[in-house]
Amino acid sequence: MEIMMFIIFIITNLIIILCMQFAYTHAYKYENGMYLNVHIPSSHKEDAEVTEIVTTGKCKMKHFQIANVIISIAICFIVFFNIAVFVLVYIIWMFAYIFGIIHIPNSSHRKMYALKIQKGWIIEAQRKKVYIDTRVSAEAGATTVSYKWHALFLITELAAYIPYFMLGDTHYNILMISLFLCSVLISTLSLVFHAFINKSERHVYSMDSKLNLIVNNTMKKYKSIAMLLLSGLNAVAWIYVALYTGITGILPASSYYVYIFIQLITVLGFIVPIYMGLNRKKELLSANTSPIDVDDDEYWKTGYYYNPDDKHILIENRMQSGNYTFNYAKKGAWIFTGITCTITAGCIILVFVCMLPLINIQEKITLTNNNLTISAGGYTSEIDVNDITELKLLDELPDDSFLRTNGASTDSYDIGRYEGRTLGKCSLYVFDGYSPILMIRSDDTLVFVNSKEDGEIERLYVELCQ
Repeated sequence: MEIMMFIIFIITNLIIILCMQFAYTHAYKYENGMYLNVHIPSSHKEDAEVTEIVTTGKCKMKHFQIANVIISIAICFIVFFNIAVFVLVYIIWMFAYIFGIIHIPNSSHRKMYALKIQKGWIIEAQRKKVYIDTRVSAEAGATTVSYKWHALFLITELAAYIPYFMLGDTHYNILMISLFLCSVLISTLSLVFHAFINKSERHVYSMDSKLNLIVNNTMKKYKSIAMLLLSGLNAVAWIYVALYTGITGILPASSYYVYIFIQLITVLGFIVPIYMGLNRKKELLSANTSPIDVDDDEYWKTGYYYNPDDKHILIENRMQSGNYTFNYAKKGAWIFTGITCTITAGCIILVFVCMLPLINIQEKITLTNNNLTISAGGYTSEIDVNDITELKLLDELPDDSFLRTNGASTDSYDIGRYEGRTLGKCSLYVFDGYSPILMIRSDDTLVFVNSKEDGEIERLYVELCQ
C-alpha cells in the first residue's frame, strides 16, 4: 500500500507542478504587448527597471518550482513511516504551494503595474475600449465538437451501475454510490463548461475578422476535446470499477490502483489538448498584422479581475494560461468563493481532527464494573460484559472482505468502524502481525481486538470468561 501511495503521490505532485509551470511562466515573456500581464509599450520593454522586475520575478519562480519539486518528492517518503503524518504534512505543503504559486507572479505583476503608473505608460485611446467582431459573435455557440457527446458518457455511466445493482454485493453500496456520483458530477461539470466555452470563445484579437474567427474556433475545438477527454476517461475509470465489482462481487485494492491510474491519464488527457490549443493560438496570432491593443490593466491591477462594468461573472484568467477566474466586482463571485473556502476549511479541519489521533496510536483496554472499554486512534467501543454472547480467540482476522466505513487502515493497523460481508457491522482494533485476536460479540456489538503487549489479550479473555 505504501509503495503504491508513494508512486501515485509523486506522479500527482509532478503533474501539479508541471501544470503550474505551464500556467504561470508565460507572463515572463513579452507577448501581446505585455510583461507580467501588464501592457508595456514596446519602446520601454528593454528598460532597466522593467527587465529587473521581470528577471527577479522569473528567478523567484524558478527557485520556488525547483524547491517544491524536491520538497514534494521528499514528503512522499513520509508515507513509509507514518501515513497520518504524511497526510497532514502533504496538506500543509499543498496550501503553502498554492499560496506561493499565486503570490509570486501576483507580486511581480503589481510591481510592474506600479512602475507603469509611475512612468505614465498609459495610452488613453486604448483604455476601457471594447471591440466586438459581429462575425465571431454570430457564430457563438457553434462548434465542430458538440457538447452533446457528454450525454452519451452520462448514459454509459448510469448503465454501468446496473450490473453492480443487479449482481454486485450490497457490501460495497456506500463506496460504489460515492464513486458513481463523483463520476456523474465530473461529466456533468464537463458538459456545462463545454457549453460555456462554445458561447464564451468570441474574443477579438485583430482587425482581421477572419483571423478572429479562426483563433476562436481553434480554441473551441481544443478546449472541447479536453472536456470530452475529461468526461470520457473519467467515465472509463468508473465503468471499470462498476463492471469489475458487479461481475466478480469483490473490490480488491488493485481495482483502486487501476481507477487512480486511469484518473491520472484523465488529467493528462485534459491538459494536453489545452496546451496544444494555446500553442496553436500563439502560432496563429504571430501572423497577426493588425493586432488590437486594449489597455484594461486597471481591472487586473491587484492580480484579480475587478470590473463593475463587465456583466460577466466568469471570464478567462489573464494571470493563468487556459484558466478562468471570477469578476470580483460581482457579489456572486464573492459568495461562491466564500462558500468554497468555507467548505474547504471545514474539510481540512475535519481531516486534521481525524488524523491527529492516528499519528501515534495508543490502544487502551479497561475493564471496570462489568464495563469493557476499548479505544484507539480516536475510536471507542463500550461493551457491557453481561451482554456478551460470544468470545473467541483467533489467530487472524476472518477472511470476510472487511470494508472500512469510518476508520483508518494501513499495512500496520486497522482501526475504527468496518463492515464484513457476512459478519456485518463491527469495530476493529487490530495491529497487523500481532496475535491472538479476540472476537467479542454482544447483542448489538461485534469487536475484534488484539494488542502489541504480550499476554494482554489472553488475560482479557480469561477475565471475560469468568
